[in-house]
Amino acid sequence: MKVLQLDKLHDEAQKLLESNFEVIKKSDSYDANEIEAVVLRTFSEFKKERMDKFSNLKYIVQCSVGVDNLDLDEISKRSIKLMHVAGTNSNSVAEHTMYLMLSLFRSKAPFFELKGKTVGIVGFGQIGKIVARKLLGFECKVIAFDVIEQDRAVLDELGVEMHDMAYVLEKSDVVSVHVPLNKYTKNLIGSKEFDLMKEGSFFINTSRSEIVDENALLGNLDKFRGVGLDVDSENLNKKEKVINTMHVAAQGEDSFRLQCVKPIEKFLKEIGKI
Repeated sequence: MKVLQLDKLHDEAQKLLESNFEVIKKSDSYDANEIEAVVLRTFSEFKKERMDKFSNLKYIVQCSVGVDNLDLDEISKRSIKLMHVAGTNSNSVAEHTMYLMLSLFRSKAPFFELKGKTVGIVGFGQIGKIVARKLLGFECKVIAFDVIEQDRAVLDELGVEMHDMAYVLEKSDVVSVHVPLNKYTKNLIGSKEFDLMKEGSFFINTSRSEIVDENALLGNLDKFRGVGLDVDSENLNKKEKVINTMHVAAQGEDSFRLQCVKPIEKFLKEIGKI
């Protein structure tokens, strides 16, 4: 099987791919009609116009957690199988969230402590739950919002209270955002939401930049003691109260390996090679 590789992979994943397939790099000359699988990450957009060139495409192997670089409806229409493993970056992003939180709390004396503070998590999926678990030892209160009904046993285990988003924004000393980017979450946090947040609180976004209205955030920086971001934004990088790590939270060594290896293993299992 001829496999087209569009993005750089972890070395372990690269070896796995090359030991099982004829791998063609995007810089090579090739006949698109002979390609049966494409391996890529979110850095490469692969939507209808590009898919039209591959008449024999059977598999797309997405070695990233996000899928906004793909046209999922078009993939379904063409009966192409998507090899994708969610959650492989969750711990890395959660740890990075804790790094930002603690860095903001200790960035300017007199320092704040997490003990006794209320942390509000917007988006209580896999990453949000891991953040809540990591906060257990800090003796703070955790409240959360999500559109999906949560398992009561998990909430009890983590000591988390679920509320509507307005309540979470109003009551939290720290608001941390963990939602996927889609048509419902774009600009989820804007001027109206910032107005609800406490003066002197902290705001963290380790989701995509498009989740937050950047102009609204720029206009509300004065109300926050600190802002921690992991997004692509040159406009926010030079602001005094802001720590921005430019979307690297999921790019740790362990996370990168899992994001690349797991979908390829899933692909190999699908075609009966493991």
